[in-house]
Amino acid sequence: MATATKSKITTRTFASWGDWFETLKAKQAELAEVPGIGKVQDEVKRARNGLEHAIRSANGSGAMPLRAYHYTIQGDETSEDMAAEAKRLADILSQILRANNRHANPERDQFARATLSAISVHLEALNEATTELERLTTRREALAAELEAIEGKAPKASASTLGDMRKEVENAEGERDRIETTLRNMDSDEGPLQLSQDAERAAMERLEEAEALAAMGEAGSDEVKDAKEAAAKAADALAKEQKQYRDMVAARRGLERKLEGADQTLATVRSVYHTALDRVRQADLAARESALVEKIEAMRDDLADLDRIYADLEEANPEASYGRARLTATMPYLHHHPSRDLFNSNGLEVTAAGIEE
Repeated sequence: MATATKSKITTRTFASWGDWFETLKAKQAELAEVPGIGKVQDEVKRARNGLEHAIRSANGSGAMPLRAYHYTIQGDETSEDMAAEAKRLADILSQILRANNRHANPERDQFARATLSAISVHLEALNEATTELERLTTRREALAAELEAIEGKAPKASASTLGDMRKEVENAEGERDRIETTLRNMDSDEGPLQLSQDAERAAMERLEEAEALAAMGEAGSDEVKDAKEAAAKAADALAKEQKQYRDMVAARRGLERKLEGADQTLATVRSVYHTALDRVRQADLAARESALVEKIEAMRDDLADLDRIYADLEEANPEASYGRARLTATMPYLHHHPSRDLFNSNGLEVTAAGIEE
């Protein structure tokens, strides 16, 4: 009874983690399906560059009327700034077109029309890309927030939790191995079927030969009867062998499907277990790192005592110099501690004032 209760608890523990894991994977897949933002960012950049090129061309073009337009690119313009300036240039170019005599100054007319067309194309591309970028960014941020919330709702885990989940892995491994062993040991030899087919064929040939001889008056009815009985027995034996072979093939197909399902189950169980194992042990690692640093830092009281002793000894012996009490520790590589970057690079030093950073 106690074993059955323990088994139910183990299954329930895994089920809670399994449900959470499937929710987590589904949200991760949903986030991964959001198209890459990098491509849209490139489209925004190309449109901005196109508008900047139009502005620079207008600044330096001899086709423009003197002092008709000027703008200095600062380099820190936002997309909105660049679009606004391009629209201002477009208004000026439209005014130039209305005032310009196309026949008298065809170069100016051609430049104004070409620049207006380029601005229109790039403004449309910039608007579309910016809108899409905002949509994708908003979508990604929302899904990332949802994913973070799911991660924060992971079931509670402990060493006993990991033990329960490890049993589930072992059970899944055992089931998978049992199916594989059954499939491997199943006789798939076609030899018996081939022998039965050969025997049936030979019996039919003997019957046909006896019938032919009887028709020519060279064989009696007993010979035909014996041949018929032998052919019937061979046909029955072949039918049984064919049924056994069909049953064996069907069983193998069924076992192969079961093995595929067991492989998938085992992969899922292992993934759930490894996810729980990582979360539990990462939390353990963070706690142990903090405890280790705190223990080393706690030695500052001993170092303060040493500093006081050094000072007294130097007072008693003016020519003596004891320096300052300092503990330098080479730490194991830290992964979670807030000061890990500093400690991983320089080690850890403690004085009477505490840890020196």
